[in-house]
This record gives sequence, C-alpha cells and structure tokens, in this order.
Amino acid sequence: MHSTHNVAGLSPAIAADDAIGAVSERPIAASIRPWLARLTMYSSIFLVWIFAIFCFTAGRGDPQWLAHWDRWDAGSYRQIWVEGYRPDLRTLAFPPGYPYLEGGIAKLFSTSFLSTAIALNLIALFSAAVLISEWLSRKFSVSPYVLFAFVLSAPASYFAFTSYSDVVFMLLLWILLCLTLAPRQPSRTRTLIVQASLLFLLPWVRLSGYALASWLFARRLAALAVIGSLALWLGFNWKIAGSPFYFLRAQQIFAMPPGNFFQGLATSLQTLFSSDLANGYAIPWLQFAFLPLFYLIALAAVAIWLGKRGEGLLAITIISILLISHNQADWRSVVRYDLPIAPVLCLPLLANLKSRATSHWFQASFYALLTAQFALQFIFARQFHSGAWGF
Repeated sequence: MHSTHNVAGLSPAIAADDAIGAVSERPIAASIRPWLARLTMYSSIFLVWIFAIFCFTAGRGDPQWLAHWDRWDAGSYRQIWVEGYRPDLRTLAFPPGYPYLEGGIAKLFSTSFLSTAIALNLIALFSAAVLISEWLSRKFSVSPYVLFAFVLSAPASYFAFTSYSDVVFMLLLWILLCLTLAPRQPSRTRTLIVQASLLFLLPWVRLSGYALASWLFARRLAALAVIGSLALWLGFNWKIAGSPFYFLRAQQIFAMPPGNFFQGLATSLQTLFSSDLANGYAIPWLQFAFLPLFYLIALAAVAIWLGKRGEGLLAITIISILLISHNQADWRSVVRYDLPIAPVLCLPLLANLKSRATSHWFQASFYALLTAQFALQFIFARQFHSGAWGF
C-alpha cells in the first residue's frame, strides 16, 4: 500500500498541522515583539540614568564609589539584620521587613549587604517604573516612555543606590494599586487574598503602609489586614522594648522633635520666608522648606484632580500617604517619603496635551518639571554621596 505525499514530501495531515501551528504562532510573536521593543527602550533609558548618577556623583576614578552610598539610615538597616533590635532600641523606628529581605538575599548569594541592597533596589525601581508607565499610559493615554523618564526623575529616586526601603515599598504599592484597579479582575476570592497579603506586608517594609487603612473609607475590606498588621507591630514593640508604642519614641531619639502636621507646616513656612536663601543656604532652604511644601500642595492638587475623574481610590491613597508622611514637626525627609506617589504628579500635565489651545503650555510645564526634578536629584545625590544629609 503506497502512502500519499505532497510536493514537500510531507503527509497532508502533518502539513496541515504545521500550517495551523505557523498561523497560531504569528499572533504570539506579534504580541511579544512590541513588548520586547518597549522593554529595550526602558532598559536604555534606565542605563543612561544610572550612568548619569555615576558621573554626577564623581564615580569616575573613585574605587570607593559604592561604599560611599552606605550612609545614614542604611547603617540602621544593616544593624537590624546583623544584631537585631535589642542592642539599640532606636532601630525600632524601622520595621524589619526590608532588612530581613535584603539580608536574606545577601546570605543566600554570599554578597555584601550594601551591594545586595543596590541590586535589589535598582531591580525594584526599574520594575516599578515599567509597571507604572505601562499602566498609567493605558489608563490616561499618555506616552509610556515619557512616564518612565518622569518616574526616574523624582528627586529622591537616587535612594535606589543605598540600603533604604523606599523603592521596594514603591514597587509593592504599585503592584497593589494595579491589581486592585485593573479593569479585569481574576476570581474575587483570589484577588481579595492577594490584596490583603500586600496590605498586611506593606507596613512591615515602611511605616507609611499604615496609611492604607484609609482604603476602608472606600469600602475595601482587604484593608482590614492593615489593622491586623498594626496589632502585630504593636505586639512586636511591646515584646522587644516593653512598650507597644516605642517606635514613636524611637523617632524622637533619632533627633526628630515631637509634633504633628501643623508644627511641620509652620516650621517649613517659617524657613520658606526666612533669609536662608538670601544668605546662601539654598540647599537647606530647598530641602526643608520649598520642596516639602511644593510636593505637598502639588500632590494634594493631583489627588483632587484624580478624584474628580472618578479615580477615588488612587486619590485616597495619595492623600493618606501625604498626611502620614508629613505628620512630623520636621519635614527633613518628606520628599523621600513621597517618592512612591510622586509619579502621578505629571498626569494632569500629560492628560491636557490633547487640547490644541493650551497643549504647548502643558508641554512646556511638563518638560520644565522633568528637567528641574532631574537637576535636583543629581544635586542631592551628590550631596548624599559626599556624606551630607539628602532627604
């Protein structure tokens, strides 16, 4: 019995299967190719940014360049991992999630605490910037690459080069937001479990995570996990230091004067209208007065704008993080605390580019803000790297 062959030497059944496979592979390849192109573009922008930070912090010819990023709170995170909290109760100002994550990875790969932190934070910042750019570009119909550059431009983004928890917190926050606000949700039970898990974990990375208890006002039951996280944190403080609220006292031991939002506002306004700028103290004036006030006002305005557009949960998140980050008598670090929500600052500007009458004004304002943020970032990165305070 002779088998039938086509001109290519294959049976009709095999030829048909190959044809179907080729057709089915084309849509997959077509969907992957644009994503790879975007990822290449993101990576190029990110590498240029890393090189710029390296150059502006005098990285060329400095064999100790990496070691100079080990400043200020970075030592406390390393101390928590190496010695725990009991030798120095002041370190209860920092929750243990980040140092244990960082130290665990360093132990697994036999790398130093600082180099592990830098690698972890750079990966987290890149991932967060891509996630934010992809999500917000679709949500508000703006360029993802412009958004990506804007995320990197935040004055405190250089903290990705040291052992600080802000960038990891930022990534987890935006994963939570994208999951919660996605138009298509997986099963309700699975979504609720993931949301509750992230809401429980975030305060253990940064205390700012407790601001997300405000989601209860938006009837998000998953936010009850924040209350559970707080109860566990208070118990942790009681076990370590004998007081459930010792972490608040620890802030004062770190030279943070007692006070609240209104004392901080009054102090910043007083510095803003002082003679510091005229007397040549431009950096302290920017750091302790102008920038904290600017980001407070600008981000609050964006939250109101988002609320009017029906983005209530995103608006609540911004306002609650602003209130908890600025609830201090000294606003020396609030620009860094606002880093996770800083990407939304450009949305009203980019969303109004469609208007022909005013698009050039919004475009000019956006690029002016982008340039100013990068300039400030490089200035404060160089200051931090040289050993001075930088947020």
